[in-house]
Amino acid sequence: MIPDPSNKGPAMKPPGPPLPRPTFVAATPTLAVLTVLACAEASPEHDPAGALVRDSAGIRIVESAAPAWNGDGWSVADSPSVVIGRREGDERYLFGSVDGAVVLRDGRIAILDERSALIRVYSSEGEHIEDWGGRGEGPGEFSYPASIFPYRGDSIMVGEFVASSFTIMDDEGRFGRRFIPAAQKSFATEFMPTWDGTATPAESCCGFWGPLSNGAFLQSYPEMMPTAGTGTKRGSVTAVISPASGDAVAGAGVFAAGTYQLGLQGSSSGFQFQPVFSMVAGPDGYFATEGDSYSINDYDASGRLRRIIRLARDPRPVTDEIKATHEGLLRESVTASAPGGRTHGISAEEMIQRILAGPYPSHLPALVRLFADPEGNIWAQHYPGVAGQTGDAPDRWEFFVFGADGRHLGVMETPGNLEVLQVGARFVLGKATDELGVAYVHLHRIEK
Repeated sequence: MIPDPSNKGPAMKPPGPPLPRPTFVAATPTLAVLTVLACAEASPEHDPAGALVRDSAGIRIVESAAPAWNGDGWSVADSPSVVIGRREGDERYLFGSVDGAVVLRDGRIAILDERSALIRVYSSEGEHIEDWGGRGEGPGEFSYPASIFPYRGDSIMVGEFVASSFTIMDDEGRFGRRFIPAAQKSFATEFMPTWDGTATPAESCCGFWGPLSNGAFLQSYPEMMPTAGTGTKRGSVTAVISPASGDAVAGAGVFAAGTYQLGLQGSSSGFQFQPVFSMVAGPDGYFATEGDSYSINDYDASGRLRRIIRLARDPRPVTDEIKATHEGLLRESVTASAPGGRTHGISAEEMIQRILAGPYPSHLPALVRLFADPEGNIWAQHYPGVAGQTGDAPDRWEFFVFGADGRHLGVMETPGNLEVLQVGARFVLGKATDELGVAYVHLHRIEK
């Protein structure tokens, strides 16, 4: 499917090839009860919870066959407790776009609007307080802000899409510093000249995934499509840790990305149901998934793999019914978005046939996005299937929730119109869009 240039992913998307790859060994899933296995196995033991324990040689595998919640799990409130945004009227509540939002430590809500280059700040009840930033190149101003994250202490961090720089501000909006991480400098000076004539593989492009607990920055860069050759290839994406001090970049893993066709310049492969790579910073490290299995890698802040978390769940096969539904929704979507019956310079029907010419995988991907709350719990968003391919949101989104010890706790659901932006210990913050395309920010309480 032809990529949407407006989809910037978690943050900035600089084009070009990755940095040199560190060594990384991917995990392969197995099926078992909640189990702690080993790379170097010893005599098995059973812990008090009934888990099978073997010597891990520094790396544990925690695999759950059933949720730990037994009917009394957490739930996300159906109705938001805070709604920010309006269709018309007071411009302080009208958003050009919502590109990120965070709840500050004192409960205020900071919303990033890229179109106005502003951070709009609201009380915990949703009342507007003030605006920070503005379009420009001066201290505290932004060119094309793309992401916002909590930083160390009470600070926040804003990532720029085009300039690929980062701005640190305190919780009153006062400018601290702006800088370009070491990985970004190396990327720009060493690799940008080689970018001409290449394109990024499907579902693997670059991103800023957030600051780590030690102040470093978690980033990723894609492998580039070669402009020659035939056949298909599974792409890769290289993750790096850029220290805030400007010291040498550390490897954070090389992961599998989407499948693409060799020599296909300027577009993604057209393969159906691409797996989606995702990372997220946690309280004392980070998590990553390649998206094609129910498996998550847990790393410390230095990039050391310390645990592999798995859910013993069979992948969902791509059935004839799924194909028919996908093709029907795709036809509706392309036809509706083709003014005058043409899109991207060709007829809507030709576009549909080009997309449908791509092969189907045997199974749907598993996970599409990771979130982590301040307590170390992981929220892994279930791949939505055919609805997610055409923009039709389901009634509810599913999230597999894993505890800080790696055990599968249970399944949480959020409203289908909510794009989750932040998960807190007691809330979910997200963007909701109404039938007219107007964006709002909703805060839903988590009931525990």
